Amino acid sequence: MSGRQARAPLFIGIDGGGSGCRVRLCDGAGKILGEGEAGPANTLLGLPTVFDEIITATHRALGQAGLSADLIGRLHAGAGLAGLSLARERQKLTAFAHPFASFHAEADAHAACLGAHVGADGGIVIAGTGSCGLAMVAGHVHTVSGWGFAISDQGSGAALGRAALRQALCEQDGILPASPLGQRIMAHFHQQPEDMFLWAETATTGGYADFARWVFECAEAGDEGAGALLWQTAADIAQLIEALSAKGAPGIALAGGMSEAIRPWLPEGVGHLLVAAKHDPLHGALMLAGLEVHS
Repeated sequence: MSGRQARAPLFIGIDGGGSGCRVRLCDGAGKILGEGEAGPANTLLGLPTVFDEIITATHRALGQAGLSADLIGRLHAGAGLAGLSLARERQKLTAFAHPFASFHAEADAHAACLGAHVGADGGIVIAGTGSCGLAMVAGHVHTVSGWGFAISDQGSGAALGRAALRQALCEQDGILPASPLGQRIMAHFHQQPEDMFLWAETATTGGYADFARWVFECAEAGDEGAGALLWQTAADIAQLIEALSAKGAPGIALAGGMSEAIRPWLPEGVGHLLVAAKHDPLHGALMLAGLEVHS
């Protein structure tokens, strides 16, 4: 690397969620130099854990670009992190020592909305391990849902997985008729409800969301019970879309690991409210980092 290259600004965009962390490394012209992935980076897991994953993913991106890991201190970082909708988490972050030249973070939905609309008015609904909606309208930011798995996050992969486990238990107890999905889940837990209970005592949202894939697979194979779970999940997501539209968002994009899979299940009435995202959440994170991007 030449002396000029060594001094040129570098930018890293970070997308941290409940199932994983992704980063994208770019030069000052916006050229992608490398990308990396690591484990969950929801701030509710604790900032030391989150930054361990961010640093791991960043080192992988630097390695892919053929750059030394020591350059991490030169990177201007922008991050969209699940959990940062909470003022408590934002306060913790301001006091946390990071390894970057600069670091600007917002909630994951904020970064996703920036990327989807390149700073213009619009909304985003994230349907991933967790769920939330955010709209930017005339300089104001509006949020819906996203208050965590325990009391919110309807339409999320974690909520879908939990609903599938509950349904399997009801089938096991004879409350509901047996289904392929329920049989698959109970076989995973050795036909023992207590095994499921013990697993749930320490389960993460990502662990619950892992079962969402089974729901889609069984529904596609004709399991009506699995299909009913997906219709309900889609109805929950539709409510978030409609709520953002009511707040003035001229178009709402879908993002998150479950967004494409759930799209065919959405009610017809929300189709006209949806628009294609111009860019992904990592693009929005790079905007937070200070990289000048264009539509």
